[in-house]
Amino acid sequence: MDSYSRDPSRLLNHHPLLAATRDRSVSRSTLETELGVSRATVYRQTAALVDEGLLERTSRGYRTTGAGAAVLDATDRFERSLAAADRLKALLEHLSPPVLTENLHLFADATVMAADSESPYAIEQHLESVIGDADERIYGAATSFGSPVTLARTVDRVEAGVDFEWALPQAVLTRLKRQHGELHETVRAHDNTAVYVTEDVIDLSLYDDTLVLTGFDADRGTLAAVATTDAPAAVEWARDVFETHRERGERLI
Repeated sequence: MDSYSRDPSRLLNHHPLLAATRDRSVSRSTLETELGVSRATVYRQTAALVDEGLLERTSRGYRTTGAGAAVLDATDRFERSLAAADRLKALLEHLSPPVLTENLHLFADATVMAADSESPYAIEQHLESVIGDADERIYGAATSFGSPVTLARTVDRVEAGVDFEWALPQAVLTRLKRQHGELHETVRAHDNTAVYVTEDVIDLSLYDDTLVLTGFDADRGTLAAVATTDAPAAVEWARDVFETHRERGERLI
C-alpha cells in the first residue's frame, strides 16, 4: 500500500475498476466491456491491484479484497467531498470549521442559496418556509440570529407545540435579548423550549428531518448563504454535533 500513499492519483484512476469488482467476481473481458477500456488497460490494472492486495483473483475473475473495499469507500468520499466543496463554495466562505469540512462528503447533494442583491429576501423566504413546515422539533446552534420574520415564524411554531432547543454563545444571547427581547422571552415562556449557553458552536439548525447550515457575514451579521439537505447521514451528523453543544452548554432556567 506504500505506493498508493505516495501517489493518491492512482487510487482515483483505479476507482472504476474497483467499483466494478465490489461484491462480485468479474472476468477481464466483462471489465473491458463495462468500463469501455482496452484489454491491455484491464490486464495492467488488475495485475497492479492484485499486487497491491486490493484485488484478488477467483475462479470467476476478479473481486475487491477487504482492503480494496476500504480504498473504494475512501475514494468515494473524496469524490463526493470535491463535489460538495464546489456546491457549497458560497457557504464555505463563511462557515468552514473542521467538524464540517471533515464531513463534507455528506453534503454533495445539498441545496445552496447565496445572498443576492437582485433577490434580497430569497434566503429569508426559504428559511421561513422550512421553519413553517416543522411539526415536531426545531433545534440547533448559531453564532448570530435571523431576521425578525424568521424569529417570528419560530415563535409561531413554538406556540403551536413544536419542541424548541437552541445553543448559542453568551454574546449572541445578549444581542438577541437587546434587539428582540420580546420574541426571546415569548419563546422561553413555553415549557417546550430550552436554551443553552455555550461557546464554539457551528451554525446549524434542524427542522424535524431537514438540516440547514447557515453562513453569516461576519462584518454585517447577516445571512450570507445557506445549505439545506434531508440526507439521513447529514442529518445524523448534525444531531451528533448539536448533542455535543447541548451537553457542554449551560441551560438557562
